[in-house]
Amino acid sequence: MQGVNKNPSGSAVRTFGMVMLLGFGVLGAVLWYFGLLPEHRWWPEAGWGWNGGARHVIAIVLWGFGALFTIVCQLSQTGGWALYVVWMTGAMYLGIGMTTVLLSVLFVILLPIFSLIRLADPLRLKMKSSGSYWEEPTPHEATLERTRRPF
Repeated sequence: MQGVNKNPSGSAVRTFGMVMLLGFGVLGAVLWYFGLLPEHRWWPEAGWGWNGGARHVIAIVLWGFGALFTIVCQLSQTGGWALYVVWMTGAMYLGIGMTTVLLSVLFVILLPIFSLIRLADPLRLKMKSSGSYWEEPTPHEATLERTRRPF
C-alpha cells in the first residue's frame, strides 16, 4: 500500500487547494439548490434564491471551507503542507476502512447469495457416468446464415 506523501511539492499543495475549492464549491452548490434532507423536494421551488434555510447556511460554510483551503494553500507553504498531509492521511484511513467494510459486505452477503443461486451446472463441470468429460460435438448446418453468426 502506498502511504501519504509527507513532503509534497509546492505545486502539489497549490493544486490540492484548487481541488478543495472545486470540490467544496460543487458540494455547496448541490446542497444550496437541491438540499439533502428528505423533506426537500428534488426540484425545489426556491431554486437559487436565498431562503435562510439550513441547507443554504451549510452550503455557505462549505464554500467558506473551500475558499479557506485555497487561500491557505496558495499563500502559506507550511499551512498548505499541514492541510495536505492531514487531509490525505484522513482520506487514506477512510479509504482503508471503507474498502474493508465494502469487501466484507461483498464477501459475507453477496457471495453466499450467488452461491445459493447457482443451481445448474453451466460450465458442465460434473463428471459424467462414463468417467470422462468428453462431449460429442454437434455438427452445424453449413449455410450462409450460420456463417454470418458463427456462435
